[in-house]
Amino acid sequence: MIEIGVGLQLYTLRNECEKDFFETLVRVEAIGYEGVELAGLHGHKPQEVKSKLDELGLSVIAHHVPIERIENELEAVIEEQKVLGNTRIVCPWLPPERRSAEDYKKVAEIMKYASLVCSKQGMEIAYHHHDFELGRSIEGSDLYRILDAHDAIQAEFDIYWLNQVGHDPVEWMQKFAGRSPVIHLKDRSDDEREATVILGTGNIAIEEVIEQGHACGVQWWVVEQDDCDFDPIESVTQSYKYLREIQLKK
Repeated sequence: MIEIGVGLQLYTLRNECEKDFFETLVRVEAIGYEGVELAGLHGHKPQEVKSKLDELGLSVIAHHVPIERIENELEAVIEEQKVLGNTRIVCPWLPPERRSAEDYKKVAEIMKYASLVCSKQGMEIAYHHHDFELGRSIEGSDLYRILDAHDAIQAEFDIYWLNQVGHDPVEWMQKFAGRSPVIHLKDRSDDEREATVILGTGNIAIEEVIEQGHACGVQWWVVEQDDCDFDPIESVTQSYKYLREIQLKK
């Protein structure tokens, strides 16, 4: 059985990346992470980033690309990903002004079209959700309607946001088994802040999610912490150690 990879969403280290992107990549690799999910290139050219990642032996898991670029510059985005050695584009966010019922229908069509174009180019496209796309049930969610537009649209589930609105992440993973190869793992503080915290220190049942990984076709567990109470590098180091300890139990 192929082991599921452990990667990091670099948005977690956005401040560090802004200061010195390549040095941050060095530190991420030194922790033990096998891959990174990009959230921009921080002023570097795709080929420069590709060369550094190759030097470090880090895989590109995916790249978060704004919906506006997916909608209006898809061919250019695809060409950039080819240079990076990336095969997965992710729509990471919808601005507040694009969240009406009509907007979601349009986003579904944009994602459907993009998924077909990407498939022809050997690429994949996924949608990463937050809480605002989620309704009271799976089928009653705008997220479901986006994913239901075409089977080629992948889901990038975020267990924090699913749990935050009362959904079971495992149910979504099972519903879209084989279509959610990248899962964002987060934990939530057990206080009124409900902040994202180091994995294993909060109240989300992460091990239950991990147990379903192989059955649901997960290829990468991606650590993401929106805001860190402690040093971000130390936080993602502890989260990495926690995941490795869980995997050793299996």
